[in-house]
Amino acid sequence: MNRITCLIVDDEPNAVQLLEDHIRKVPFLQLKAKCYDAFEVLEFLKSDTVQLIFMDINMPQLSGMDLAAMLPKDQHIIFSTAYANYALEGYEYNAVDYLLKPVTFKRFMQAVTKAQALFAQPRQETVIASAVPAHASYIFVKSGKQLIKVEYDKVLYLEALKEYVSIVTADQKLMIYKRMKELEEQLPANFIRIHNSYIVNIDHIQHIADNQVVTGKAKLPVSASYRDAFLQVVNKRLL
Repeated sequence: MNRITCLIVDDEPNAVQLLEDHIRKVPFLQLKAKCYDAFEVLEFLKSDTVQLIFMDINMPQLSGMDLAAMLPKDQHIIFSTAYANYALEGYEYNAVDYLLKPVTFKRFMQAVTKAQALFAQPRQETVIASAVPAHASYIFVKSGKQLIKVEYDKVLYLEALKEYVSIVTADQKLMIYKRMKELEEQLPANFIRIHNSYIVNIDHIQHIADNQVVTGKAKLPVSASYRDAFLQVVNKRLL
């Protein structure tokens, strides 16, 4: 099993100890360092890296938000604090999740499961979708401080990953912090649900066989619950 390397930064020793205890219970996490302020983190990162940082927001001199702004844009972070009003701001810094102290193990597991899903998807960016009108021909998604335009007609398919949706085109994958059901309502009519986990752009289907759809380099399953509705759409274009 490939373990996710991680680091804790918090100026409260008890909070550090609690997160360390949680991490040691999770087989897919590997704790590499514990830091008690932002400067220790910056010093550590001069010679080493971690995939995930558990970061307190309210720290002296440099806050967690200050520190996040100094880190690479692809650094994944799970914020923690006693104050709920920082949550939305936290997502600007590639935050995987936001934990309210004291952090229960159940809530901790929800957050690290999100992180595990992210790292299981190669070459992806974490983005947050903005609501768009159903008739739009494109969607803007937020990645760091940029808004990336994604044209619907270039999308091959979408894959649901719990609270995230992976948008797949011929040359990139983008991960949106949004549930599939919400996004499905915004999609044009050429997007067809074929499985609980997949919506496919029918314009990019190469062939259909053995309850599978081939689009780009992917073979996607067609589940029994969506097969009839999907075939009705296909049959309208059948020669």
